[in-house]
Amino acid sequence: MPFKEKAIVRHKLRTEWGAGRILVRTDEYLQIEFSAAGLKKLKTSIADEHLEAATDEEARAMRPPKTKDATTPAKTRKTRMV
Repeated sequence: MPFKEKAIVRHKLRTEWGAGRILVRTDEYLQIEFSAAGLKKLKTSIADEHLEAATDEEARAMRPPKTKDATTPAKTRKTRMV
């Protein structure tokens, strides 16, 4: 099963690498940023048979934290002069 860019995957034979996000996919290679092993470059011709979908828990851990929308102004406490 070919995985697309941004997919969260695991390497079946290198479980110590942890979960990884596919950053780039070309006809020749995949670049994957693994949580415990960093950036790895795998040949596309064999990578898909060695990759599997990450568990839901791993996928949640790989998502960036939610941040407040920068366009919404921050609420500040109003002060009165006495």
